[in-house]
Amino acid sequence: MSWVLGGGQHSFADLMALRPNLAADVAAFSDLLWHAPGTDPVTLELCRLRVAQLHGARSALAERRPEAKAAGLSEDRIARLADYGSDPAFSARERACLELSELFVMDPSAIDDATFVAVREALGEQGTVALLEALAVFDGFSRAQVMLDAVPASEISA
Repeated sequence: MSWVLGGGQHSFADLMALRPNLAADVAAFSDLLWHAPGTDPVTLELCRLRVAQLHGARSALAERRPEAKAAGLSEDRIARLADYGSDPAFSARERACLELSELFVMDPSAIDDATFVAVREALGEQGTVALLEALAVFDGFSRAQVMLDAVPASEISA
């Protein structure tokens, strides 16, 4: 149960509506992240969802970016995301980015040169910086959703 809006269950969109000016800015910035040079929407969505998995951010896990769906990301691959390291459904590029995503959330000090080199080789320098910016947003908003106890909109009774 959320401790804002009088308790009860609320979606993250409901909670963000308390700050409409911020919500609009976040949406605009998020759109920039999803169209950054050197990145692709499927890899970004996989990283966003992995960050949400690690935090247990149910609201973020229930969302799907339309760019990733349009680019062919399937629910089957999403269901297998926790096994990305050994599952052949994930490319070397995706694995490198997902490994960086995990370390970003769990222990940024554990990110070593080899991890960065693998991502830089996969995305280029612009793409690497874009991914790091996106991870900061994904991490921060996943944490906020957990702290605010945001639930998927589909779980809110009418």
